Amino acid sequence: MLLVTPEQMKKIESESNKNGVSFSALMQNAGKSLAEFINSVNTGLKSILFLCGKGNNAGDCFVASRFLIQKGWNVTLAMLCGKPETDISIKAFEKSNASLILWDQNDIIEFAEDSTKYSIVADGVFGTGFHGDLPETIKKVFNAVKGYKIAVDIPSGGSGSTGYASENTFKADATVTFGYRKFGMTQYPLLNFCGKIFIKDIGLNCDPEKILNKKIRLITDQLTNNIIPAKKPDSHKGNFGRLVTVCGSRKMPGACIMSAVSAARCGVGLLTTATISENIPIMSMKIPEVMFEPLLSDDNGFIVKDNLDKIITLTKKASAVLIGCGIGITPETKILVKELIRNINCPIILDADGINCISDSINIIRETRSGIILTPHPAEMSRLTGKSIADIQSDRLNTAVNFSAEYGAVTVLKGAGTIITDGSNSYVNLTGNPGMGKGGSGDILSGMIASFAAQGISLTEACMISVYLHGKAGDKAAQKMSMQSMLPTDIIGELPGLLKEMEK
Repeated sequence: MLLVTPEQMKKIESESNKNGVSFSALMQNAGKSLAEFINSVNTGLKSILFLCGKGNNAGDCFVASRFLIQKGWNVTLAMLCGKPETDISIKAFEKSNASLILWDQNDIIEFAEDSTKYSIVADGVFGTGFHGDLPETIKKVFNAVKGYKIAVDIPSGGSGSTGYASENTFKADATVTFGYRKFGMTQYPLLNFCGKIFIKDIGLNCDPEKILNKKIRLITDQLTNNIIPAKKPDSHKGNFGRLVTVCGSRKMPGACIMSAVSAARCGVGLLTTATISENIPIMSMKIPEVMFEPLLSDDNGFIVKDNLDKIITLTKKASAVLIGCGIGITPETKILVKELIRNINCPIILDADGINCISDSINIIRETRSGIILTPHPAEMSRLTGKSIADIQSDRLNTAVNFSAEYGAVTVLKGAGTIITDGSNSYVNLTGNPGMGKGGSGDILSGMIASFAAQGISLTEACMISVYLHGKAGDKAAQKMSMQSMLPTDIIGELPGLLKEMEK
């Protein structure tokens, strides 16, 4: 499913206009589809209040008004921003045939507070290009409205570019969006205001695949179904990749275990874990399928740089290497991680402390000999970019895209609405739930990504399918265990069933 930013949507509409489907025709199609949706909502009372601005978002409401009146609806237009100002919205307003038009702020609020006068309210105040904060007058109206609430294209107060939502953004039960879902409607906090999202065809006459340089897609079953290749009958373990994980310390053996178990569950043929010697007995009991390379450690149980040659030798036959889960941040691990990045010849997955170990010298990423994936959460992304967490969260897409483009990496910016990007093509994931917000979930995801990358799946696709399955497994675990009590290891337990479904 293609997602678009408001700027991209404008480009698509302009191209459609050039190709013979005018802006006015697009508005007519949008208004008609909006009216059809409203007419399908069964609230018992066929009476609607349209909250209108002065642009084309309101124009869609004016068109819908005309169609609804033909179907016997009582329509009230509340003109919150004065007269419409665009040519096509002015013409649509003149033909709206509304039963009642309200202009005065006090009259609008008085009407909005009386739930006997309407059963549905539709928000067409601001369009997808809105940014900043709502005016106080608009906030008062939004607080006053009752009934079933529909946002037209996007809830007013929300940014279609970033997912930002102003205080008192219109809280919709449903959002009817036109052409394509807007990227901001996949990110929080705006997603909280959208309700159920319905995407309506408005007859756009252009191929966005040809006119958009940077594309964004929502990860779905359809998008991931064919990523994992079918296993041939004469296959053997050597056909399914060789993964080396450099993980763990005395304080964090669990990170090492979880990343290895999830990697094994995702099908890698040969898995070797390089970790401190004292972790190996417990790991071999938890996952006997793994081979081990014992590493020297310091007095505190952290890997030391003297292991460099041993690890490099170990990785010469590897098809992917995972670095970071639970290794800690010490002067020695920092040196070790940087030298591994410089010297490993296959794709690297850098996670957790691996990321933190290079945050003071980020340009080291440019020295990789093959591809590299970084999987930061917002705090780790802050260390990599020098931006505040608040700035990152306020513009997650551009933060991730710009980082990947600058350093030639695939970035997985974790969090609700995880973003995966190589700098040109981006993907957004909406599976998962708050119950996954526990230590260890990220280690499991890293193991999954590394496993699929080791099997020869492209780095971007390895991230896509891992993030998607990780979230779906988390959702299944939450259904069984509850979000409160589920553990990250419960996520691993759901992977076999999901992967079995994909093999059918």
